[in-house]
Amino acid sequence: MREEQESHWIQNARNYLNTNTNNHDGLWDTVNYLVTNHNFGINNRTSIEVILGYLASVGIELSREAFQQRVLGELKRQEIVATLIYPGPRGGVFIPINEIEIIEVIRQGFSRIHSEAVNLEGVTQSTRFGRLFELLRTIVEWIQNQIQ
Repeated sequence: MREEQESHWIQNARNYLNTNTNNHDGLWDTVNYLVTNHNFGINNRTSIEVILGYLASVGIELSREAFQQRVLGELKRQEIVATLIYPGPRGGVFIPINEIEIIEVIRQGFSRIHSEAVNLEGVTQSTRFGRLFELLRTIVEWIQNQIQ
């Protein structure tokens, strides 16, 4: 049996499509697009722009921000999709096929969080928030060490 057939996330995607057949609200259409185009696995990711183009072709107009917040956010919470948030072709949306891919997403996300925590720590040093952002950076670094 192929790994993608065993994927918890692919099963969730197929179950979502079957359960929500009449809900053509952006979520269903996004999942359907990813399944139909076999965007299974980190190496088969597609860009947000491609998905937005598809959604527009079926009559669903969403801004990138609305798509990220309403569609991708919800599908992530339902354990259906993951995203790499690198700019350009390195980024993309996909249905994970294993935990190794999720670890890559976590690492990439925490790298961005760490960069922002360091920046905020620097800009807030002389404010009452300085210690708070130093603590945030320390916590993020601890989490990063746990997922190595």
